[in-house]
Amino acid sequence: MPSLEIKSLRLQDLLRPDILANPYPIFRRLRSEDPIHEDPSEQGWIISRHDDVAAVFTDRRFSAERALPGIDEKTPVTPVQAALARQMLFLDPPNHTRLRALFTKAFTPQRIEGLRPQILEMTTDLLNAAEQAGGQIDFILDFAIPLPVTVIAQMLGVPVADRDRLRAWSVAFGQLISGRILSPTESDEAQRGILAFIQYFSELIEQRRRNPMNDMLSDLVAVEEMGDRLSTEELIVNLILLLAAGHGTTTHLLGNGLLALSQNRDQWQLLARDPGIAPSAVSELLRFDGPVQATVREAIDDVPLGGKIIPKGQRVTLLLGSANRDEARFPDPDTLDLRRSGARLMSFGHGVHTCLGAALARLEAQVAFTELARRFPNLHIDVETLERAPSINFRGLQRLPVDLKRNSLTVANFAF
Repeated sequence: MPSLEIKSLRLQDLLRPDILANPYPIFRRLRSEDPIHEDPSEQGWIISRHDDVAAVFTDRRFSAERALPGIDEKTPVTPVQAALARQMLFLDPPNHTRLRALFTKAFTPQRIEGLRPQILEMTTDLLNAAEQAGGQIDFILDFAIPLPVTVIAQMLGVPVADRDRLRAWSVAFGQLISGRILSPTESDEAQRGILAFIQYFSELIEQRRRNPMNDMLSDLVAVEEMGDRLSTEELIVNLILLLAAGHGTTTHLLGNGLLALSQNRDQWQLLARDPGIAPSAVSELLRFDGPVQATVREAIDDVPLGGKIIPKGQRVTLLLGSANRDEARFPDPDTLDLRRSGARLMSFGHGVHTCLGAALARLEAQVAFTELARRFPNLHIDVETLERAPSINFRGLQRLPVDLKRNSLTVANFAF
């Protein structure tokens, strides 16, 4: 495909196949040439530097509440959009503060750490099954999807037997917030999926009201903060957020991470020799090729930023993937270094909207990569093409063929 002039770069250009394959050179040029970039197709602004992204996250003049995709003054709000507008993801303080406080009471660090034995058991079971089947698997389908969806389902108290349905509805939710302009047919299908999601949780919540169990869902039904309970609608739409985001982004983290390790054999061998570096390794994988690449805010006032003025009412797309490769914050940012430490990552957001499930995603990835490196230090990946999900906001692989028993870990050379 022809190269792009940065001044003519549109947000939707990030969906070009060559950019989806490797967006980081374009991000680098944005940081260098036009870090506060106005989309010439009138889709707002694109923010690419670490410090500018962090500034927008913490500036109350940029609203998450007005950033719900598909909502504008010209288009009637659908019931699904109205419901999703009650999610924490699309709320500003004080409404966001209230909801987050209520969910935090059930989503505790102790509960998450208590899942470690279960996550290890699930990881072991999936790898045993793969090995017994001959060791040739699609890592995404056979491992990176079932592990996190099973973990979050068990954590919430959702029947694991419903895993496939939950996954399908989560994909529908992901489409609505992908940053890609959907066709009318795609939008209708995605909203039908969300309506089915809402109905499912409505019925499950009524079951828990009648018969509480020892799970997070029962805790959330009962939780109070200063006498304030969650309404049924608030509970339902935020359960959708927790379940969909809680496994979708972790699936992408696992796939992107294994691919990155396969392209950096010395780092894979380092992890295999020293599993104690797993926490820093996962942080570096999140930085290097993270599952969440962008998020959106809307200016509620004229706001100076990086020498320009973002006019009131205009949207800004924050390139988290670019912020994590910013040379001003990360020395040699295009090199994978599993021992790296330093500047704060933007992979899970920043400020009050930092992802509630970040610790769970990190824990799952630490266990998964440690076990993979320990049991299969020479696993082999050999793909000529990589299928990326068509999304601006999320970065993930559709498939990743892996041979656990080959004697080399190689991959076609896709430069990052």
